[in-house]
Parts: sequence; structure tokens; C-alpha cells
Amino acid sequence: MRATHWGVVGALTLALALPAQAAEKLRIGVVNLQRAVEESQEGKAAEKELEGLKKKLEDTLNRKLKDFYEREKKLREAWQVLKEGERSKRAQASQQEMEQLQKEYAEAERELMQRKTAVMMKISRKLNTVIEGVAKRDSYDYIFANAAVLWAPRHVDLTNEVIRLYNNAGGK
Repeated sequence: MRATHWGVVGALTLALALPAQAAEKLRIGVVNLQRAVEESQEGKAAEKELEGLKKKLEDTLNRKLKDFYEREKKLREAWQVLKEGERSKRAQASQQEMEQLQKEYAEAERELMQRKTAVMMKISRKLNTVIEGVAKRDSYDYIFANAAVLWAPRHVDLTNEVIRLYNNAGGK
């Protein structure tokens, strides 16, 4: 992030330092990478797949949690008739089971985040190839990630063009 920030500052400083006629010929574009990833056909398909995985994991974990609470209810109902040693044993087992469920929830969240990050990185790498192609084809001097630019006129936003080219290439 810092490197991108300093790259933007350097490029803008360079643009300001150029003579007026040279600056007029400087071509700068911006791309909203997050939007490009999310709105590309591959990104939409990946998001749908991740949502399916999330639902599957949630259903599994919610079923386990429901079963746990049913066992807890039965334990509370039988609590008065249990001997002290059995109470202690079951309470400890219940605590361990709850800790295991919490670990499983955390692991599921971590797995989803890792998969989402991997998909985004894969698509981003492919998008970079498209962006480089646009830069060469249209003679852009700089194309910045929108996240590093506070404001830019609408005509320098290349996001729609990048998404269109990416989708036309089939995400390759």
C-alpha cells in the first residue's frame, strides 16, 4: 500500500514537473480493481461458488451446534439426579465440545477467507495482463489502482473497458 502511495505521489510530481506541452500528452488512467474482480464473469462465478461453500459450512456447523444445545438441555434436566463425579465429568466434556465447535467456526471462517483471497489474487493477476494490454494499445503512460487515487475525472476510469476485455478473453 505504501509503495503504491509513493508511486502515485512520484507520478503526480513528475507530471507537474513536466513542461506544459509534455504534460498535455501524458495519458493517465485508473482502474477499480476490486470492482473489476467482483464484476468480471469469473469473479461472479467464484463469488457464487464461495457462497455455496459458506452455506454448506454454516449448515454443518449450525447442525452441530443445535445437537450440542439439545445435549446441554438434556444434561440440565438430568443434573439433579447425577452424582457429583458424573456432573463434573459431563460439564468438562461439554466445555471441551463447545471449545471444539468454536475452533471449527474459526477454521471455517479462515478457510473461506483464504479461498476468497486466492480467487481474488488469481483474477487480479489476469486483470493485470489485460490492464497492461490496454496501456500498450492506447499508449497510457500510467494506469493507477483506483484505491490510490482520491479523485479522477470519469473519462480516465478504465474499469468498464478492463472488465469487458477480461470477459471477452474468457478470463485468460
